[in-house]
Amino acid sequence: MIKSAGDDFNIEYFIETMSVGNPFGCRISSLYKTYDYHLPFVDYWIQADNHRCTSIIARLETSFILLLTDYSDLEEISSFVRVSGAVSIICDGRYKLDCGLNCIGGPILSSSVIMEFDKDFAVISPTVKEVYELISKCASKNFAVPSYDSFTLDVSHKLNKNTVRMYGIKGESLSSCIMTLAESNDCAVLGALATDPEYRNMGQGAFLIKYINNILVNEGKTVFLHRAPDENIEFYNKLGFDVYGIWAEYKQ
Repeated sequence: MIKSAGDDFNIEYFIETMSVGNPFGCRISSLYKTYDYHLPFVDYWIQADNHRCTSIIARLETSFILLLTDYSDLEEISSFVRVSGAVSIICDGRYKLDCGLNCIGGPILSSSVIMEFDKDFAVISPTVKEVYELISKCASKNFAVPSYDSFTLDVSHKLNKNTVRMYGIKGESLSSCIMTLAESNDCAVLGALATDPEYRNMGQGAFLIKYINNILVNEGKTVFLHRAPDENIEFYNKLGFDVYGIWAEYKQ
């Protein structure tokens, strides 16, 4: 049975208890801390059997995040996201959905240890506009860039809610950047690592990964990232990330 968040039960309790140590739970927890269920463009649901909560589903506009477990009713969830108009879905790749969308996937990497620096750069807090311009410059088939307005509004709001953070290195303009996509009490998910082509192979990207990792680990958080399929394998292996699991993204 799938039940929508409302004032009659405490959805926050289920989100916080089930999200511990889970990158998808981290994303749902972070989204909830940014946008609660009273807003028209977000929704939160739990799936439950007679004895327990088995899954959590979150929606931001047409993008869905699923926290699935071995007890999830995948047939019910597949049908639910289809009729709910999902355009993209991200979830644990161990669980297969029949949702009528194309699926790609890759490894989830994790770190909970301090990384040693072999180079040093001056780190700044870039503006949202600077980060957007840089990630747009570095767009690829595995790194789609949203519209400027949606990115700016969403990231600015999340910065105000302390559910994301951004760091950068600056040459004549912003040369490298890194940000968290989501943060919860015990986890963070990294994303938007980008380096201007003119500044690549200088160690800036590796330095920023280590820099943000060490801050988060010192705060007691496990750091996760979703690596694109067959990309940057050696880069992340050298940094010392462990393989946590696999991610799956379903989209049109």
